[in-house]
Amino acid sequence: MLDFDVASGNSGKRTRSTQVRHDDRLASLIERAVLALAVDKSTFLRAAIEREATRVLELQSRHTLTPEDARMFAAALDAPPAPTPRALEAARMYSARVVHAD
Repeated sequence: MLDFDVASGNSGKRTRSTQVRHDDRLASLIERAVLALAVDKSTFLRAAIEREATRVLELQSRHTLTPEDARMFAAALDAPPAPTPRALEAARMYSARVVHAD
């Protein structure tokens, strides 16, 4: 069975329109897909656009490190820099103000 959910997406009133120009090859591909799924063209296009937009945003929400980047990142975690004088002062002031319950 094909992975196609006709009920997916926002069921609210559809007031936006997007026009797309394409060639005969893409028109034929869309028509074949619409017939295979037994849905109307608008339903198919909305689902396809939503799926692709979600996929793109998902890919863009992460950064994949190269092997060299991963090695440098791991090395930095294994050897953190010494605290700066400003950080040491902030820690001292925090300790002077905060009373620990333990």
